[in-house]
Amino acid sequence: MGEKPGNESKTAAGMQVSWVAYAAILVVGLLSLFSLYMGFINYPDNSDIAIIYMFIGAAGFAAIGYMLVRGKPASAKNEPLEVKKVEVFTTLECPKCQQKRVRDFKRGDYVFKDDEPCTRCDGMMMITKIARKKEEDGKKKDESNWL
Repeated sequence: MGEKPGNESKTAAGMQVSWVAYAAILVVGLLSLFSLYMGFINYPDNSDIAIIYMFIGAAGFAAIGYMLVRGKPASAKNEPLEVKKVEVFTTLECPKCQQKRVRDFKRGDYVFKDDEPCTRCDGMMMITKIARKKEEDGKKKDESNWL
């Protein structure tokens, strides 16, 4: 009635379980109960088979417990995952004239890559460092952290 449209509902432990998981729990639970019943019925006549039935029933209930414990927390669906943006920069250095330049990181950058022509001489600038700016206590520092 007051639920959102979808295939999920809440359990008593605050976990969300889909209808497929409920169906799996129901089927495994019924098979486990039947297996335990067969184990108790066969125990006086054939104890070896009865022990196997009881083991299968207990394993089924353990599987149900595992399914319930591994469910997603209710708050995980409501709150989106926050991904922190970090500033990554690339340091370029010319091997001939030792000129250094810092620019924003571009996809495909790697250390020791010949990247751009030098503005001071005719050599190629090489990437010597890729780092991110370190942020502590809400204040950005110029110190870098190696990736």
